[in-house]
Amino acid sequence: MIEASCHCGALRLQVPKPPEDVEIKECNCSICRRTGAILAYYSPDHVRVSGPTDVYMWGDRSIEFHRCKVCGNFSHWIAVDKSYDRMGVNVRLMPAELLTNLRIPKFDGANTWTIIGERRGL
Repeated sequence: MIEASCHCGALRLQVPKPPEDVEIKECNCSICRRTGAILAYYSPDHVRVSGPTDVYMWGDRSIEFHRCKVCGNFSHWIAVDKSYDRMGVNVRLMPAELLTNLRIPKFDGANTWTIIGERRGL
């Protein structure tokens, strides 16, 4: 298991695989661009979340955006519809050594919903 944590350590997530073994994206939608998140996608059944979170929702209110209740770091999103078998975990909360050589597709979530480029590592 890979452990991710917020800045203060009050919120922790455990995921079964490192980010290079799952789909990841850097999205330019309004919320991802502002939080600076790069997301790795997992089944919610395979992610353990512990610690206090605040939830933010807007628009059609179909996605919960979670952040640490103490330090405010954006940690993950999960669908309100629990039958949706996908959630996004912010890889920036994972150990830095896992992020050095990642191939990070750039996703145009603001307009075309297509991959528009790629970058390497953080």
